[in-house]
Amino acid sequence: MEVIPAIDIRGGRCARLFKGDYEQETVFEDDPVDAAIRWRDAGAMRLHVIDLDGAKDGERVNAQTVRRIVDSVELPIQMGGGIRTAEDADAVLQMGAQIVIFGTAAVENPDAVQNSVETFGADHICVSVDAKDGIVRTRGWLTETSLLALDLMDEMAQNRGVQNFIYTDTARDGTLSHPNFDAVSQVVNGIKLPVMVAGGIATVDDVVKLREIGAYGAITGMAIYTGSLDLAKAIQTISDLETGIYPDKTDRT
Repeated sequence: MEVIPAIDIRGGRCARLFKGDYEQETVFEDDPVDAAIRWRDAGAMRLHVIDLDGAKDGERVNAQTVRRIVDSVELPIQMGGGIRTAEDADAVLQMGAQIVIFGTAAVENPDAVQNSVETFGADHICVSVDAKDGIVRTRGWLTETSLLALDLMDEMAQNRGVQNFIYTDTARDGTLSHPNFDAVSQVVNGIKLPVMVAGGIATVDDVVKLREIGAYGAITGMAIYTGSLDLAKAIQTISDLETGIYPDKTDRT
C-alpha cells in the first residue's frame, strides 16, 4: 500500500478545506511547489494534486501551478479537479502527470471517461468517487446526486473500463476524525479493484488499518499539514509491514 500526500490548490496556494467547505479554508503554503518538495523529501512515492477551483468551476483553473509541480519534482503525479473531457485528460497527461482523475465527469459525462480509458490506457485513468453517507457528490462536493458510491464504481468498472478508484468520505475529509472503516471495507470488498482511500486519516494507526482492510493507497492531507501524522514515519511503517518488519505497536502515533 502507498501513503500518498495530497496537495490541494486554490487560488494558486496550497489549501485544505474542512469537509470540502470552500468557506472553511486553511492555507498551509503560499507556493504548492514547496509542499511538493517537502513531501518528496519525506519519502513520498507519488503526489495527489487537486485543483480545488477547477473541481468547482468545471475547468482547470490552476493548470500552471500544477505544471510547476510536475517540473519541480521527479515523482509520479495523479491530478484531478476540473477534468471533464478526454481533451482535458490529454492536456494533463501532456503536462507530465501520470494519472488523470475524473470525478464529476464519471456522473455527468461517462463517455469521456470511457474514451480516455480507451485512448490513454486504464493505467492512466482513475475515477474519484466522493460520497457523503454513501451518496455520491459532484462539482467540488457541492452537488448531491442520487447515486450510491458502489453503484457508480460498478458502472465505471463494468461498462467503462475503469480499473483504478479513489473513495473519499466527504463528511470526514479534513476533520482528522479517523476514516469510516466500515464504509471503506464495504467499498474495497465490493469493487475488488485498486481503491485509494481519503477522508479522516489522522494517525499512522489509521493508515495501518486501511492497509489491513485492503486499501491500495491512503491519501492524506490535513493530517500531514497539521503534524497529526508524520508522513515519513507512516511511509516507513507501511514499508516495514510490506517487508515483514513490524515496528513496536507503541510507536505508531
